[in-house]
Amino acid sequence: MLNVNLIFRTIIIGVLILITILIISFAFVIGFFYVTASDNAESVYIYELQLSTSGPVTNATLLIPVPSNYNPKSGKNETLINMSLVSFKNFDRDNISAKIEDVKGVPMLNISADRITPVYKNRIQPIAIMPGQNESELPPVPTHIYSDRYSEETPQLVKMELHLYSISAGDEIDTRMPLGKEPLFMPYRILEDVSTSDGMMYEDYYLSKGSTGYFFEVPFILSYDAGDENVLTVSSDFQGINQWWVLGWQSNSYSERIRYEFKGGCNGTYPVTGLLITGAGVY
Repeated sequence: MLNVNLIFRTIIIGVLILITILIISFAFVIGFFYVTASDNAESVYIYELQLSTSGPVTNATLLIPVPSNYNPKSGKNETLINMSLVSFKNFDRDNISAKIEDVKGVPMLNISADRITPVYKNRIQPIAIMPGQNESELPPVPTHIYSDRYSEETPQLVKMELHLYSISAGDEIDTRMPLGKEPLFMPYRILEDVSTSDGMMYEDYYLSKGSTGYFFEVPFILSYDAGDENVLTVSSDFQGINQWWVLGWQSNSYSERIRYEFKGGCNGTYPVTGLLITGAGVY
């Protein structure tokens, strides 16, 4: 009987030691991944602008909202858009000016030119190569043809683009509640909430379960001459993203999108509706 009790106590002690080892190992693993995630964590802002016009516009001054927020230290609204860090694509820098301008205490992107001429190009179809086919038998590699007007030969309108990738200088971005804390297109006015219990699509944006959406309104201040049938299209996207590595990249974010087509010539202030999505991703 004594031997049985001794064996039983030995088993219990062994089990307790095993449980203790597992708890310590689990805590070590959790701590390791926490440190690893902290070392690989990064908070970034991404800004993109696309601009196109179907025909020429002249005497153009476009004041476009950019992501900004109030800095209590300086006592004014500031934008994170640093034009020296912006990359340009299909943008005629010699004839089109792009700069940040203060408009009644709010930073805005000023794009101006005596004339903005559209650029159209042809569509290029990829060449299919069949297995065993000799490259010498292939037709010449197609090249782009450009024009300042639409035609059957050049039907594709080329967009002017601005891009900025900026690492946050502060702490983790508040992606759940960015209103009043993080950069947003300014000056903005919240119009209504967008909510869903299961997720939904809005245009090409997906509101995932747990995220929140808001329709907002911002002013575009435009002055230019153009034909009555002309279409000037402006598209702005902005994201604040926290990302880290734990057995794979994970992230959470808030994002804004504005899309609008202005027809004919413009001279005034035009309210434009956009979409803000907060709390998307992993928390």
